[in-house]
Amino acid sequence: MPTQRALERLQCLLAVVLWGAMAAVVSGVASGSDVSIGILLRTDPLSALMDLMLAFVGGTGLVYAVGYMGEKLVRGDLKLKHYGRFFFFFDFFLFAILLTVNLDNIALMWISIEGSTLSAALLVGFERTKNALEAGWKYIILSFIGIALSLFGTVLVYYASEQVLGVGMEALSWKALYRVSPDLNPAALKLAFIFILTGYGTKAGLAPMHTWLPDAHAEAPTPVSAMLSGLMLNVGLYALLRFKSITDQTISGGFTGPLMLGFGLLSLIVAAFFMLIQQDYKRLLAYSSIEHVGIAMVGFGVGGPVGIFGGLFHMLNHSLVKSTAFYAAGIVLLKHRHKIMERITGLLRQMPLAGLSLLLAAMGLAGMPPSGLFVSEVLIATSSYARYPMLTYLFLAFLILAFGAVIYHISGMVLGGPMAPDAPLNDRTLRFTTTALLINLAAIFYGGLYMPNFLRAIFIPATGLFGPRIEIP
Repeated sequence: MPTQRALERLQCLLAVVLWGAMAAVVSGVASGSDVSIGILLRTDPLSALMDLMLAFVGGTGLVYAVGYMGEKLVRGDLKLKHYGRFFFFFDFFLFAILLTVNLDNIALMWISIEGSTLSAALLVGFERTKNALEAGWKYIILSFIGIALSLFGTVLVYYASEQVLGVGMEALSWKALYRVSPDLNPAALKLAFIFILTGYGTKAGLAPMHTWLPDAHAEAPTPVSAMLSGLMLNVGLYALLRFKSITDQTISGGFTGPLMLGFGLLSLIVAAFFMLIQQDYKRLLAYSSIEHVGIAMVGFGVGGPVGIFGGLFHMLNHSLVKSTAFYAAGIVLLKHRHKIMERITGLLRQMPLAGLSLLLAAMGLAGMPPSGLFVSEVLIATSSYARYPMLTYLFLAFLILAFGAVIYHISGMVLGGPMAPDAPLNDRTLRFTTTALLINLAAIFYGGLYMPNFLRAIFIPATGLFGPRIEIP
């Protein structure tokens, strides 16, 4: 089909453009200076870190989606016009996220985030089954409550800013806000951060505002599930971190830390319990995402150079590992056409690459070395123990519970003998999905064993936005 081939080539071209642009921007920031276009677009080290996640996971996501949705097209589960519509929404979603993390304007960032919310809602309900439509509506309703709260918080920040900078665009600029943050109204910033934490925390999937997440991740097409976990949750955290860095300079005494620590621990506890009782492997991965967002929040809540570095490093590695897990789970779903874990065994024998990828991703999600998640969890636990020893025991206890749940469920799927005959996959499907999986696996092991110089050059100044800089050994 010529139109399908043209769309495939376009998506692969977009992936290459994304990787090329990421390399240019990240190398520019790593050389020591922000990259700017006009007055609205500016990339500093924190933005460059998000660009790195977006380009890498978004690029492999485009390649994977070509194979996954192409298989549905070949099987007749999808019409060609819907195939094109899917990639229109998918590309718009990636564009909105890319814009969000590079805008030097708090109001436009809010608009851009809501653009990603709208496109994500359409993608969640894309398959138009009863469950998918319910998940899409649930996501829209809860997201719009979060939108309203974060908008109110943003208006309060502008109110505090315009008293110092005057009415105008400069009062909305992150760069200007950093410059005048010690002079902002502390009461307004306190109230603003509470609204922003609740609003953007909904976007990030923090408990107790997380209830949209398991349904959306389970019912969305699998490439979308991978992007929701690997990218969109991180965008919610990114918005929180921006406002945290401003608020911390305005209010002394650690106002934001305990709030973030509390939401982080609650998310970890809720996710660990629900992971134990899951029967659907996509819902298991969704609750695992809530767990890992909670772990990163614990790092940010504890604070200090090591805690902040651990949280940022956790975001990067979780993005890679979770997208890999969803890519492998999507191949399993195409083969078996259901998501019930107890009806799937022996993946290592039946589908060696998908089974091995799922096993390695599960080990990474459980925090086993050499995954980078092991490094970040050790850093967060170490930093936490120095300030909150008793809370660290609680943190470690629920980490172990989540570890047991992931390993128990996934090992049941990948070990043993195959239980059911599988449906053959098209060669083109295998070519695209295998490429995406292998690129992600290579990055996971490379990042877990070694931190290249360009990453150090981004992580150190990004951590410095929240306090004293550190040296990475």
